[in-house]
Amino acid sequence: MKKFKLKLDHVLLITIVAATFAALALSWMSPVARAVRKGEQINGVLIGTDWVDYARHSDTLVLVNYDPSKRFANVISIPRDTRFTPEGYNFRKINEVYAYHYRTKKNDRLAAQEVQRAVEELFQKRIAVPYYIQIDYSAFRKLIDLMGGINIEVDEPMHYDDNAGNLHIHFEPGRHHMNGKQALEYVRFRGRSGDIGRVYRQQKFFKASLSRFKNPYLLFRFPQIINIALKDIQTNLSFWDMLNCMLELKDIQAKDVRLAQIPGTPKRDYWVIDQENCTGFLDKIFVSISSTTINTSPRIRVEVWNASGKSRLAENVTWLLRKQGFDVIQYGTFQVRQKKSLIKDLTGDLRSAQKISELLECGEVITRYDEKRFIDISVILGEDCGIKPDRL
Repeated sequence: MKKFKLKLDHVLLITIVAATFAALALSWMSPVARAVRKGEQINGVLIGTDWVDYARHSDTLVLVNYDPSKRFANVISIPRDTRFTPEGYNFRKINEVYAYHYRTKKNDRLAAQEVQRAVEELFQKRIAVPYYIQIDYSAFRKLIDLMGGINIEVDEPMHYDDNAGNLHIHFEPGRHHMNGKQALEYVRFRGRSGDIGRVYRQQKFFKASLSRFKNPYLLFRFPQIINIALKDIQTNLSFWDMLNCMLELKDIQAKDVRLAQIPGTPKRDYWVIDQENCTGFLDKIFVSISSTTINTSPRIRVEVWNASGKSRLAENVTWLLRKQGFDVIQYGTFQVRQKKSLIKDLTGDLRSAQKISELLECGEVITRYDEKRFIDISVILGEDCGIKPDRL
């Protein structure tokens, strides 16, 4: 009877198969993978940090909520100047939380955990935020460069020079392909609109990055992207959690991403949360199953403002929308000119706002929840909007 001897290529094949099955098993056991299989919502906070005056600050704060059963994501920005005064601390703004805990504990992980708790408190402890990702300027630049850069449409001239901080930002309106350094300049820029304008640009950038993830070219760079995440980014997500997140991310459609901001109003140097609107917003986002569907009320109330400088554009759009069943209750001229159209969903009815964008063939759609205005959708028509006569 002959003895069976394994050849080297057989051993290698068995090793690869065994390693593959082990990897699949570990991936399958990932908490994120389990949540995806069960269709459970996943919440995490993205913390963008800087290093200014020898101290680390949270320059960007975003709550990301993902519903795998609908492949739908809510990206909720929290302005850095948001008023936050918890008991036991002398904080005035939310961005002071990370800075204080990093300074006292000298540890990114512990500081990020305190930010997680602060965000939960900010959202009335209605949701749990089990995950965090903390990324600094250096890691951000590396990540964008590895992705091959991002295409961004710049809406207005962006110029800023800070010789002391060695920061120089110069972009003219138009389409730009930005590398890591330029992308960082874009998302840091504040301009005349301050932090609220910066939040809007960051959300545009997030959406552009999501589109980039659909490029098959990036599939071959997943290992390198995850390597950067493990080496240069602080997170409590495991390797397998991150892998599952990236696999989900590439399948999300742009229309299934809500770009929102925690409801509030600017007051002096602060963004003050409107608790009543915040409660209604949370009900829509985290309770209502139909929060992304078209409004089922008899008429959807719309306002239309002409920021294009084009004669009778608001009247023409009003006529078009009324023909489609929308209740345009007011229209007129906007106080400033805008190059790009903007469609604001004010009641969590994202699909109706998207329908208007499709009808007009223009307009970035964002959610800025404010039920107190008794308007469902606000349409601001920029220079990019033009209605052909045959559609009227």
